Amino acid sequence: MQGTQESSVRRVVVMGASMAGLAVARVLADHFDEVVLVERDALPTGADDRKGTPQGRHLHGLLQGGQLAFEGLFPGLTEALIAGGGVRVDFSDELAWHHFGAWKQRFASGVAMIAMTRPFFEAEVRRRVLALPQVRCLDDHDVLGLLSTPDRARITGVRIRPRVEGASEQDLLGDLVVDATGRGSATPRWIEALGYPLPAEETVDVHVGYVTRTFRRDPAAPMPWKALYVIGDAPQRRIGALFPVEGDRWISVLAGQLRDYPPSDLPGFLGFAGSLPVDDLQRALASFEPLDDGASYKFPCNLRRRYERMSRRPEGLVAVGDALCSFNPIYGQGMTTAAFVAIELGACLREHKGLTGLPARFYRRAARVIDTPWQLSTFEDFRSPEVTGERPPAYPLIAGALARVHRATTRDREVALHFLRAMHMIEPPTTLLRPDRLARVLLRGGAIEPAPRPEPTTTSPTVAAAIDLRAEA
Repeated sequence: MQGTQESSVRRVVVMGASMAGLAVARVLADHFDEVVLVERDALPTGADDRKGTPQGRHLHGLLQGGQLAFEGLFPGLTEALIAGGGVRVDFSDELAWHHFGAWKQRFASGVAMIAMTRPFFEAEVRRRVLALPQVRCLDDHDVLGLLSTPDRARITGVRIRPRVEGASEQDLLGDLVVDATGRGSATPRWIEALGYPLPAEETVDVHVGYVTRTFRRDPAAPMPWKALYVIGDAPQRRIGALFPVEGDRWISVLAGQLRDYPPSDLPGFLGFAGSLPVDDLQRALASFEPLDDGASYKFPCNLRRRYERMSRRPEGLVAVGDALCSFNPIYGQGMTTAAFVAIELGACLREHKGLTGLPARFYRRAARVIDTPWQLSTFEDFRSPEVTGERPPAYPLIAGALARVHRATTRDREVALHFLRAMHMIEPPTTLLRPDRLARVLLRGGAIEPAPRPEPTTTSPTVAAAIDLRAEA
C-alpha cells in the first residue's frame, strides 16, 4: 500500500493502546503535533476488563523501576494509584518469599512494588494519556496494513477500518508508525510483504500456565506478612503468590511450568497450592472468602524479535512492548521494560531531530535495555532442564552463581538488598559483582537447611469444604 503525508503537521500513529502503547504515546506527545492511538478494542471508561488483554484479570505488580519510570512520565501517578486502592508492598519487610528451600531475609529494604489489578492501572494511565491535547484515540478500529512510499523505503501510515458493519477502509498517514500491538504483532509479515527480511526471533519455550482467583480476607485471621510468594525448585517449578489489591481484595495466582497447569476450580486450586514447597499459601487461603471462579492464562514462550540485527529495515516504523520482546509473565518485567523502551525512543528523538535513521538508532538502544531483563528471566527459566532455547555456553557456571546469590539472600541483608534492586530494575545485576558483595555471595551462598513450617491459620467453612472435596477426589 502506498501513501504520502498530506500536511505539515507532524503526526505519529501508535498501533495499540496497550500499556506499552500508552507509555510511548506519552513520550511521543513531547515530540509530535499529533499522536493517534488506534486500538482494536472498544476501550472502557473505567477499570474494566477488555478482550484485547486476556491476561488482564491476573495479578499485576509494578516493579519499583517501572513505578519510577511511569512516575517520571506521569507526575503524581504513584500517589493516585495508592489513593485509589493500590497497595505498596516492601519486597523484603512486608513480603514473605520462599525460594531455594528457605525464606529470604526480612528487613525494611525500601524496594517496593504497587500491587493492583491490570484494569485499574491501565485505566489511570489511559485517562492521563487521553487528557493530553496532542493525543486522540480511534478505538474499535482494526489496522489492516502499512502504507509506504512508492519505493517502499519508508512507512507513511496505516490502513484502518472501524469495527462496525459496512464500514469502509481509510488511510491514516503519519511521519512515524509505532507498533504496540503485542506479541501477536503483524509487523513481521507486513514488512516481509514489502520486500524486507523477517527479524530473527529468539524463543525460550516454558509453557507456563497460571490461574488467578480473587478473595476477601477474614480480618480476624492471623497474617504475619503483607504478601506471600513461594517458588518451587526444579524439576517441579510450581509458583504461588498472594497479594492485596484495590477494593479490599486479595489476588492469589498459581503457576506451573512445562504444561504443569494448575486447576481453576477451588478444590483443585487449593490442592495445587498445597503442593508448593511450603503450605503457607494454602493455609492462608483457608481463612479467605472466594469471590470469583478464577481466570486461566497460558503462555508458550519468551519471545524476542531482533529488529536491531536486520540488514535492512523500512524507515518510519518501530516496534515497542511485547511486539519487540515478550517475557515470561511470572517475573513481572513487561510493563517496566515497556516504559524503559518508550523512554529510550524519546531519547533518540531528542538527540537526533530528524526521523531518518531513527529505527536503527532506536533498536540498538532498546536492545541494550532489554538485554538485562531477558537474561534474568530466561536464566531462571533455564534452571528446568526441559526448557528449550539457546542456552549461553557458560550457562552451568551462571546457574551456579545465581543459585549462590539466591541462597545468600536468605542470610545476608546486603546481598538481599542489591539482589532486590537488580530484580526491580533499579540498578544492574553487575553491582553484585563488586568484590565485597561477591565475597559475601561466596561465603554465604552454600547449602540451606529446610525452612521451619509456620503454625496453621484458622480455616473458613467454605474453603474447608473445598479442601475436603479435593481430598476425596
